[in-house]
Amino acid sequence: MMSRRWHLAAFLAALLAGLAGLNLLASAWLSDVRLDITEGGLYRLSEGSRSVIRDIEEPVRWTFYYSRRTAADYPAVRAYGSRVRGLLRAYAAEANGRILLTEIDPEAFSAEEDAALAAGLTPAPAGEGERIFFGLVAENAVDDRQVLAYFSPEREALLEYDLTRSLAELSRQESGQLGVLTSLPIRPGEIGARPSHIIDEISAAYELSWLNSGFRELPAVDALLIVHPPRLTEDQLYLLDQYVLAGGRLILALDPLALAAFRPGPDGLPPPGARRSSTMPDLLSAWGVEIPAGQIAMDRNLGLPVQISEGGRNQVRNYPLWFSAGPRQLSATDLATADLQRGINFGSAGLIRLSPVDGLGVRILAQTSDDGAITDTETASGNPSPAALLSDYMPAPSPPVLAVRLSGLFPTAFPDGPPSSSGPDTHLAASQRSGDVVIFADVDWLDDPYFLREDAAFGLSIVSDNPALLLNLVDLALGDPALLELRSLPSSARPMTRVDALRAAAEAEYAEEQAALETRTQDIQAQLDALMSGRPPVAGIEASTSLEGRIGALRAEMTTARARLRAIERDFREDIDALEASLRFWTMWMPPILILIAGFAIGIWRRRSTLS
Repeated sequence: MMSRRWHLAAFLAALLAGLAGLNLLASAWLSDVRLDITEGGLYRLSEGSRSVIRDIEEPVRWTFYYSRRTAADYPAVRAYGSRVRGLLRAYAAEANGRILLTEIDPEAFSAEEDAALAAGLTPAPAGEGERIFFGLVAENAVDDRQVLAYFSPEREALLEYDLTRSLAELSRQESGQLGVLTSLPIRPGEIGARPSHIIDEISAAYELSWLNSGFRELPAVDALLIVHPPRLTEDQLYLLDQYVLAGGRLILALDPLALAAFRPGPDGLPPPGARRSSTMPDLLSAWGVEIPAGQIAMDRNLGLPVQISEGGRNQVRNYPLWFSAGPRQLSATDLATADLQRGINFGSAGLIRLSPVDGLGVRILAQTSDDGAITDTETASGNPSPAALLSDYMPAPSPPVLAVRLSGLFPTAFPDGPPSSSGPDTHLAASQRSGDVVIFADVDWLDDPYFLREDAAFGLSIVSDNPALLLNLVDLALGDPALLELRSLPSSARPMTRVDALRAAAEAEYAEEQAALETRTQDIQAQLDALMSGRPPVAGIEASTSLEGRIGALRAEMTTARARLRAIERDFREDIDALEASLRFWTMWMPPILILIAGFAIGIWRRRSTLS
């Protein structure tokens, strides 16, 4: 017996020594070997990143400041820190010595902390006066510097993009210039301007040249971005026409119902002089494009969930006017949309009608699903309820088009020359070289509320690919396509997709009956109000009895209808609770149960084998 115990102890000691030796050998020889088996390849670099890394001519120093010991008390930060560290190491391994990665855990009142602050890092406050540094300083051989002040979890989907862009900026000789024209109050520093996440993103990568509403000439820029422009004169339209014919690249976001234009500013009021519509028919018609001023696209299948009040209760309903165009509704061949996976959120979007024009190629970038429909602008502007929109919903013969790319040789919208004598001396009647114009029939997709979500636990997060799409378009227009595929990487979060699917199915199952019951309760309440207000003080016994009977019957019917509504809501909640309980059992309890069963089975089998 003693010999057997010694043999077991020696075996365990040898096993531990072998594991330790194997670990040392792996650390020495296999430190650069990486295997990423996560869903979506969270630690696998895209081809765009590899392309930027291959173009690095001189080594780049990456200093990763991460308060690892302090962050250990915060699980969310610790988990994201591991994600960032793993991706940084993937870059260093891919660069093969051209990225020199150093990680520093700065202590309070240390030289490392002073260096982090001097570099521009922004620490997050922690308990008891501590701070968490979680950022990166990138420097090249001539001490040019790019700083990621703090790795915010809300930008997880843009993590690889941010890192690769920092490398590209250190290698780029000069950044492109983008001209911007808009009537929306999003110009930084302007009186009454409101924050714009997308403008912040673009200005971080490129130099912006803002056009005033009364511009008389176009600046020397590489591309133009026009978002819900002010009312343009013929001379200004002519300048845009000639810019495109000279080979200029143009991104247009127009809208027959621009809700973003009326969103209250910091003072709580809509901007003065806000325009409801911008369609530029005089210019677009020459290119075979029309955005009807009186029509709005909607989609009941793609509708975004909104919280509305029905019958005094808050309900979540899919709103057909606000919808998300997913990968199936986006172009799979255009570089700007091919890799977008989270969809583009639109709000009361217009639609684009196309006519063929010789020499112009057309590519549809975004459209509704096959179930898309059209309503009129006046109806959409009246804040209709989901039930009202669905009451006479009729799918369009073909999916309404939301965005297109035109490329090729453009005809002029001014065949007779400049509209006034103040125009340029040289008139172009046709394209000198191939041009490129992207047109959206919606402006609201660029507004923060359509793609940013604020959560009490996780803060601000990007929930769709709206920013990624515009950044892709700008990169294409300014000639930097290497960053395109980096902006829609998967998040490490795993949403409860089955719960969401059941919620949608249950809502579809009960929506029709619920809508009918709510309509009936409103009718009953109206009848009761009429009877109570018109009831005579003295009307005889029979009349009084008849009136009391009608009121009682209506009240009984109202009680029955409300009871059925409560039953529908209860059944819906029970379905959700049952699914959550089932998921909890299969994910939390079933694996350890199976392990215990397997352990018992192996133990019984070994005992029987020993006895035999």
